[in-house]
Formats: sequence, C-alpha cells, structure tokens
Amino acid sequence: MTTPSFEQGPIRPPSEAASLLVRVVRNCSWNRCRFCPVYKGSRFSLRALDQVLADVDAMRAAADVLEAATALGPGSVPPEAFQVARFLRGGAGAAFLQDADPCAVTPDKLAAVIEHVRRAFPTVTKVTTYGRAATLARRRPAELALLAAAGLTRVHLGMESGSDEVLARVDKGCTAAQLVTAGRQVLEAGMELCFYVMPGLGGRELAAEHVRGTAAVLREVAAAAPTEHPLVVRLRTTAVVPGTPLADDEAAGHFALPDDVEVAAELHALLEQLDGVRLELRSDHALNLMSDLEGSLPDDRARCLAALDQFLALSPAEQAELALERRLGVFRQPGALLDAQGRLALQRRAAGADEAETAKKLEAAKRFRARFL
Repeated sequence: MTTPSFEQGPIRPPSEAASLLVRVVRNCSWNRCRFCPVYKGSRFSLRALDQVLADVDAMRAAADVLEAATALGPGSVPPEAFQVARFLRGGAGAAFLQDADPCAVTPDKLAAVIEHVRRAFPTVTKVTTYGRAATLARRRPAELALLAAAGLTRVHLGMESGSDEVLARVDKGCTAAQLVTAGRQVLEAGMELCFYVMPGLGGRELAAEHVRGTAAVLREVAAAAPTEHPLVVRLRTTAVVPGTPLADDEAAGHFALPDDVEVAAELHALLEQLDGVRLELRSDHALNLMSDLEGSLPDDRARCLAALDQFLALSPAEQAELALERRLGVFRQPGALLDAQGRLALQRRAAGADEAETAKKLEAAKRFRARFL
C-alpha cells in the first residue's frame, strides 16, 4: 500500500495523540530554552504556504487510501501515514499545527492553513497549535480574532514558570508580563488556552519564587477565561536531559533538580496559593509522580491538597519507594496505592531501607524522569 508523502514534526502534546498533524513551521523560532532537548541542533524555518497546503492535500489523499484499507501492517505505509490512520480511528475531529511556534507566521497565512484543513477534512471541529508567549503578546487583538474566526480553537502555550528570575535563568525568552498578555489575549479572542507548568524548574534555590510567580500569572490569566472554557493547566515535572544546557548548569553546580518529595511540596504550595482560582488542572504525562493529581479548581482543590498531604506524610523510605516504582512503570496512580491495604504493602516493600538507600532511590527516581523525554 502506498500513500502520498508529507512532512511531520517531532512532537505534539499527549492530548493531541489522535489529531491530524500539520507542519506549518520547522523546529522552534527561539530554541534556547535550557531544559528542552527537542530542537537543539536544528534551524527554524517558515514553510511556504503552498507547501503546507499541498501537505494537507496529501493527508487527504492518504486518508482516502487508509479508509479503504482492510488492514495495516508494519511497513505497509510510510510512518507519517500511521498518524493519519490514528486520526481516522479517533473520529477525525481534531487537527494540531506544528512545530513549536506556528503563530510566528503571519496571521493571514495561518488562517489560510486552518481554513484549508477544515475544507479538506469537514469532520474537524477542533484546530489547535503550539504558541510562544513572546509571539502571541505581540499580536494585535484583531489578528488573534482572525485566527479564531478561521477556526483555531485552542493554543497550547509553554508557560513553564511565572517567575521572571526563573524564566531568565532557563532562557525562556519571555517575561511574566508577556505570559499574562499572551494568555489573556488568546482567551479574549474566543480561543481556549492550555498553559504548561513545570514544577521543579526553579531548582532548589528558587523553588519558592517559582511557586509565587507561577501562582500570580495563573491567577491573572484564569480571571479572563469564560465560564464555559476555563484555563487549562497541564503539569510537566522538570527533568534534566543529558546534552541539554540545563544538564551543563547542573554539572557546574548552578542548578539543583528537586526530587519528587520536594516537587510534591512545591505543588502543595502552588495549590495553596490558587485559593478561589477557577481552572482545569491536568497531570497527563509520565514525567509527573501523581497522574491522579487533577480536577476542576476550586471544587477539587481540597482533594488534590489531601492527596499531596497523604504522600508527604509517608516515611522517607516509603516516599522514595513509591517514587521509584512510579518511574519504573509499576503503576500509574500512586494515590490508588495509599488506601489501607496499599499502604501496608508499601510499608513492606520499603522496610529495612536505611537513609543512604532511601537517598539513592529518590535520586534514581529523579534521573528516570529524563527517560520520558
């Protein structure tokens, strides 16, 4: 079986796993974030509009072939065509624009891409994209309204931190003020907004500042979200990936990565400072210790705080055992193991671990995070 070829970028959010992936730009327009391993060594470029539209047409042709196929085996179609098959199996309702900053192209060009996607795939009701705060903060309200009118429904934005000091140290290329401006403008244009927050990004030195600044930005932006589409906040626990500038910082003693216990304490402090804030909290990534730490705030805030309290109340040996088992894929939801029966089993597994062994387990769990990137 053969299908037309087309380009596809390297990543997309987990929530876009069944989306049609349309590559509008190549790589990242900033590409200096010290924690990010994805685009290092690659140059950013804008794709010509006719190339992008031709790719959408090729995806449409591939979809026609795949819809008629009776079976798909390994190597039967090009790798990118499997994503189209996934899109079809998922209901063919969403498209995601790649790579890191499609909003860097002119609004009229991006609107033309969105409109072409919707014409080629009439079943698509959601079109989403990555966006950078510095880019979106420069856009005029009318330009963002143009994108919303064309059919852009959600922007995924890497907030990471709301602290200017942390943002500067990791060379994020934006300020807290730009995050607020970008976030509020996206929401006021009628689009949904998903912020990504990185617990642990301030290191041990700036943990409190990281929490304070992040809570402040979330509070300001969440206030602009309409009732029917509250701000979505997705957690992405910080990992130090070998070969990144952040790994160099750590090796030089300029960054100390918090362990899972310290990250849990950070998250507890963050939730405490979000009292009364309305948002949707998500923990949908293997980087996070507690995948069940999510819900609708403020209603689920007390439950999330209680889950963190439960983990923080464990003995150090139990905390380390739980963190390491999570990183090894033994389970997905630590909270589910902390009922009476699960706690007894955890105590047995952690029994006999001395202080040195406990420290080794926490360190190993911390290093295993990088495997998920």
